[in-house]
Amino acid sequence: MLRQTQYTRVRIQNVLCFFPRFHVSICALCFFLLCSTSATILADEALSIAGMGGAFVGLSNATGGIFGNPAGLINVQDNNLSVALAAQNLDYENLPVGEDEQMNTRFSLRLSPFAHYSRTIRSVGVSLGYVDDVDSRNTVRIAATEAGYIVDEGKFVSDTDTVLEYDFLRDRCVALSLGYLIKPDLAVGIKLKYRYRTAKTGTIYRPLRLTAVHGEDVNRNDPAKLLPAVIDNLDIGNAIEEFRTGTGSREDVVTDLSGGGLDFDFGIQAKLFDSGNVFAGFMLEHLIQSRIVKPQPSGIRLGIGAKPTEWIVAAIDFQKALDKSGLNVNLGWEICFEWRRWFSGGIMIRNGFAHESPKGVSASQTRDKLSIGIGLLLGDSCWDYTLVKPLDDSPVSRATHMFSSSVRF
Repeated sequence: MLRQTQYTRVRIQNVLCFFPRFHVSICALCFFLLCSTSATILADEALSIAGMGGAFVGLSNATGGIFGNPAGLINVQDNNLSVALAAQNLDYENLPVGEDEQMNTRFSLRLSPFAHYSRTIRSVGVSLGYVDDVDSRNTVRIAATEAGYIVDEGKFVSDTDTVLEYDFLRDRCVALSLGYLIKPDLAVGIKLKYRYRTAKTGTIYRPLRLTAVHGEDVNRNDPAKLLPAVIDNLDIGNAIEEFRTGTGSREDVVTDLSGGGLDFDFGIQAKLFDSGNVFAGFMLEHLIQSRIVKPQPSGIRLGIGAKPTEWIVAAIDFQKALDKSGLNVNLGWEICFEWRRWFSGGIMIRNGFAHESPKGVSASQTRDKLSIGIGLLLGDSCWDYTLVKPLDDSPVSRATHMFSSSVRF
């Protein structure tokens, strides 16, 4: 004999809103062409490069590091230690929900802590550092809740399906850079890196099931007594535990790759003119990546850096990926003001612009970025902040924010 069942379907919808978006104004081109920072002041190399629009091939840095031209390590002064954090794509956005959904949310996060130590050993500049870059992009959808009541069992059941689409990339890198002065106006350098990358994409389906069973003494035809009986007997603790452990869930894996290997860069710096301290730089990047998951394309960089005074530096780079058409341009400047009255201190201001122009695409598809940065020097320590913002309508939260602390001893 078939049992009689009364089934009620409940659908829950939430109204979601969008975060407001901010707009960043574009600085005039002539502002970029002004000169800027002292290359001898204590500052984190990575934030100096980012603040100057990514231009660095023709510049040396007195603290060295693992991000610039390794040939510039010949100018490292004393012992330098820097720790930093870069954060970008900090985004949480509620998307329009479908007919069978109650929530549709996209969130992303990218964090890159890094540190380096550098010094000169006799005539060789040495830098050792570590970078851990984690990039996570996810979408969570919660389906409409379906609930039913089995009359002859006195049992209430509700199911809510959750769908997580994930895209995860982690890049860990240990880098050793060496710079050597061949002759007074010519230096060479190498950067040897061991990189281990993990890439995962896929979808996780996980249900949340709530159940409640009441006694036979409850009048099923009296809502005033039935509803409290159902609520009082909901097994919420067990439902949460099963959801946490993934009971009844499944995962569709699209990509699950990991692997590590060596990467190698080579750089040259040569002095062109004594007047204005003008240097030219050349780099070959990512020359060995045979075992690295999703390797970066090998590329060539050419650049010129100038230091007309002790408080000003300006640079421009041209970058070409060997497996892509188009040319990228990076330019920037930095100025520095120092004082030694009452205490030793200083302030640095940076500005830069980056233009990526793949061949064969329209002007609306090119990617331009504006960067600004500031540094504060107190004695032998320095704190830096840099903001890198795409020139589009994306919110500031998705821009790159970089913080660092450096010390010389």
